[in-house]
Amino acid sequence: MRKNLFLEIGNNEEKLLYYRSRIYRLSLIKKKIERLKNKLSKKKIGIVSISTKNKINFIINFYACNQLGFPVFLNNNNSVKEILKEKIKVNYIFRNDKIFDVTKIYNQKYKYDIIIKTSGSTSLSKYVLLKNETLSFVCSNMNKEMFDKNSMFNELIFAPIDHAFGFARLHSLIVSRNNFTMTDNISYSKLDELTINIKNINSLSIPAKILTNLLNMNQNISKQILKNIRYIQVSTGYFPLKLRKRLVSLNINLFINYGMTEAMRATFLNYNKFKNKIKTEGRPFEGVKIKILKKKGAKFGKILIKGKNLANGYSDKKEWNKKFKSDYFDSGDIGSLDSDNFLTYKTRDSNKLNINGITLYLDKIENIIKDKFMIPAVKIINFKNVGLYLFIDKDIDNNLIHTFLKKTNINIVFNKIMFLKFNKKDTGKINLTNIIKKISEKKY
Repeated sequence: MRKNLFLEIGNNEEKLLYYRSRIYRLSLIKKKIERLKNKLSKKKIGIVSISTKNKINFIINFYACNQLGFPVFLNNNNSVKEILKEKIKVNYIFRNDKIFDVTKIYNQKYKYDIIIKTSGSTSLSKYVLLKNETLSFVCSNMNKEMFDKNSMFNELIFAPIDHAFGFARLHSLIVSRNNFTMTDNISYSKLDELTINIKNINSLSIPAKILTNLLNMNQNISKQILKNIRYIQVSTGYFPLKLRKRLVSLNINLFINYGMTEAMRATFLNYNKFKNKIKTEGRPFEGVKIKILKKKGAKFGKILIKGKNLANGYSDKKEWNKKFKSDYFDSGDIGSLDSDNFLTYKTRDSNKLNINGITLYLDKIENIIKDKFMIPAVKIINFKNVGLYLFIDKDIDNNLIHTFLKKTNINIVFNKIMFLKFNKKDTGKINLTNIIKKISEKKY
């Protein structure tokens, strides 16, 4: 029988949600969900696009639709014109609390419940199809690891909830006994404002990139913002060891995970339980398996994943099937497992470059260039059939970069160095989607 996510929400009359300077009782939101469900029950089942622009409306709309079996496409857009550009057939769109017809092409039976659009590391859009059971498995295991019966938190979800990380935190917190706070604006000034004005915020979920930038900005500012925080859950992504140590020195517990939209929370680390594993991303939940595919004698290899945390697939089934090796999902990442089954993440497989038998890691070279020339953002991409491109957001003589790399025994030559002002996603990642597409199509 299909899992009903709404039924996982408890009956805690005191549970509170903080949003846009208002306080909401979850018990009243649940009543609104039930009323909307009754209104929608006569509609034909089809894919519903629900925007996260208003977080309270999103919660009501999502759980009402999910109860009835409407697959929900999570996004941050309520424009019909833009939704029609998507590569999936959306039947309905919510604008605030009203639903509108978009197309009348329906499937006979949907084998998934949630659709999340992701670009991952490739910057090529994929529509990941998730079942309720997958989300329920991940969230229930997170809550067991994070909370006990005596704990009471108000967690600030400082991440977009139309992405896998933020959305999983939302459902985890809704079904827990804890309160939580949501925001529309993901910026350092907003984080400062929220932690000052909402006195009882005492925990935080945040993308690794944003947290890294915050901690590197100014130690006094970051201490002030984090002074009441008792734990932080960090999204998947490289989070430096020195910053992990700085946070635990402030008596902040760390929950670190490794995963992606296709395989959420493949590993999980509770620092307070495993302090000697601070260098790792944790170990898999029971029901998830990880193995490392590596060459003989190598320390690191490809991270392969299998288990209850895997998505149902992509909208493009052929693309999904290509991702598997002997029943395991190929993450596209490089890492290692220790004797206790704890994972160490190294880099993306696409970040590995072999020159004259020497393995170089592009993210390491990015950091070297960034530090030497004090460049705010650097990205190296190795395009198949095109070459190695360096993107920087500071205008520097190309010869200076190549001369410096040669002196440091990094013998690579970029096919092209491009100066441009980067756009950043609300997760803190550099957004090169359009330019990557043009280069891949040889239009640039």
